Amino acid sequence: SPARHEIKQLVQKQGIPLKEWDLSINYGIKTGLNDAFYITDEERAVILEKEPQADEIIVPLLRGRFVKRYGHSWDGTWMINSHNGVKGKQIQPVNLPEEYPVLFKHLSNFENALKKRQDKGDQWYNLRNCAYLDAFSKPKIIYPEITKWMPFYFDANESIITNQKCFIMTSNSTLLPYLTAVFNSSLFRCCFKDNFPDLLGNSYELRKVFFEKIPIKKPDKSTAKFFKHLVYYIQFVKAHGKAVSGEKVLSAIIPIFLEELIDACVMEVYFPEHMAEKNLCVINEIRKGILSFDKRDDDELKWEKVKFFYQYANSSEHPIRERLKRISFESPELLRVIKEEGKV
Repeated sequence: SPARHEIKQLVQKQGIPLKEWDLSINYGIKTGLNDAFYITDEERAVILEKEPQADEIIVPLLRGRFVKRYGHSWDGTWMINSHNGVKGKQIQPVNLPEEYPVLFKHLSNFENALKKRQDKGDQWYNLRNCAYLDAFSKPKIIYPEITKWMPFYFDANESIITNQKCFIMTSNSTLLPYLTAVFNSSLFRCCFKDNFPDLLGNSYELRKVFFEKIPIKKPDKSTAKFFKHLVYYIQFVKAHGKAVSGEKVLSAIIPIFLEELIDACVMEVYFPEHMAEKNLCVINEIRKGILSFDKRDDDELKWEKVKFFYQYANSSEHPIRERLKRISFESPELLRVIKEEGKV
């Protein structure tokens, strides 16, 4: 629409193409024979009972269709990471026969097919060369290659490997949580969903060649840290809130509130003067009430911090709640267009 086109122009002028940022975008792992390298929870348990040290190279595998916005629904699939090493980084190939004989026996059931692979390493049981192998052990943004919903998940725990139907975005900077918030926002979908090829079934192809051309506004350090708190909050509640608290209703409502709040914060980053003029700014109000997670916090304490913030920000007379309700009404020509054109 003309309104969306005008908004896109305003947003693009403020950004820097992602290819000029300090970040890398890469595919997940290609095995060449998934049936051999992918195992279930039950198969992993049997292997570890006989060979506990195999836990070092049996890693959780996240496939594209299980990536969600600020989370995932991992299906319990594991991957045998018998990688081929990285010579330039002094990472040695996995020697299965000597180091993990039980795993070697498992893969021997597929030996003939593994030898015929195009994608294989120096030995038939090794995965193909992967120059960015160490990227999977870093904080990263994970997102599917083809998707209807354009979901992005920030893996701060550095524990997940993905398949070739996912991309991972890594960086030496501290901007990944901020980028996760922007990518998951209605502003991003409103302005940039047309940058990706529209496939049959209303799906988008988020390949690197298209993604790295998108201009995103760079935040200052304070803003980046602010978004880190919010992303940690929403991802914690989505992953652990129900189990930790036992409060089913509250743990379901809080993520919805936080998504709406993060959406407003992203719009404020791009249109601070407009939101100030309409008395819709929320970032400074959030700073007053948000409590950062500490490495020493257990899950129960994290839940109490999130719950406190929600009750603080969503109280009936608090400015945050009141301003969130007024966004579309007070700004029909800008913010309402972003929310409507960028809805999932």
